[in-house]
Amino acid sequence: MHIAIHLSRIMRSFADRMNVQLEHTAEKKCAIFESTLRLVMKQGFHGSPMSQIAQDAGVATGTIYHYFASKDELIIELFKHCKHRIGSAMFKAAEQWLPYQQRFVSIWINLVNFYIQYPEVLSFMEQFFSSPYAQVVHEKNCGVQMQNEMSNFLQQGIDEGHIKPLDINILSAAFIGTVTATAKRHTNGHYAFDESSMNEMVTIIWDGIKKESFQTETTCIENREIN
Repeated sequence: MHIAIHLSRIMRSFADRMNVQLEHTAEKKCAIFESTLRLVMKQGFHGSPMSQIAQDAGVATGTIYHYFASKDELIIELFKHCKHRIGSAMFKAAEQWLPYQQRFVSIWINLVNFYIQYPEVLSFMEQFFSSPYAQVVHEKNCGVQMQNEMSNFLQQGIDEGHIKPLDINILSAAFIGTVTATAKRHTNGHYAFDESSMNEMVTIIWDGIKKESFQTETTCIENREIN
C-alpha cells in the first residue's frame, strides 16, 4: 500500500515537471517567433540573423538552436505557426452556420482585422511568398490547411450556386488581394477603415463574384446581341 502511494506521488511529481517543461518550451518558442516577426518586418529575412533574433527574444544564441536547427527551419516553422493563426482568425466556429453570403463577409472582415492587428504577420507572409521558402513549403505540402479551407469554402459557394463558377485561384486572388490591400492602406495611415467602410469594401468584392451578377451580365450581353 505504502509503495503504491509512493509510486503515485513520484508519477504526479514527474508529470508536473513535464508540464512545467512543456510550458517553458512553448513560452520560449513563442518569444522567438514574436521576435522573428518583429525583426523580419523591419529588416527582412536576410537582415535578421539568428543571433539578433535570440537577443531580441531574451534567450541565448545556443538556446535558439536547441529549438530550431537552422534559420531556415525557424522560418518554415514560423510560417506554419502563422498559417494556423490566420486560419483560426478567419474561420470562427460560431460563424460556420451563417448563410453563405454573411459568412463570406465575416471571413473577409475577420482577416482584414487580423492583419490590421498584427501587421508583422502580414509583412512576414508577403515576404515569405516572395522568397525561395515558398517553393520549399509547396514541395513539402507544409501549412496548406488554411489554403484548403479557403478553397473548400469558395468551392462550396460555386457548388451551391452562390458565386460564379470561376477558377478557385482567381477567386482566391480577388479575396486575398483585397484583404491585404485594405489592411495595408489602413495600417499605413492612408485611410482609416471602420466597420461600415469594410462592409462597403467587401460588398464590392461580393457583387463582383456572386452568381446573380454573372447571370444578369450574361442576359444583358445576349439582349444586346439580339437587338
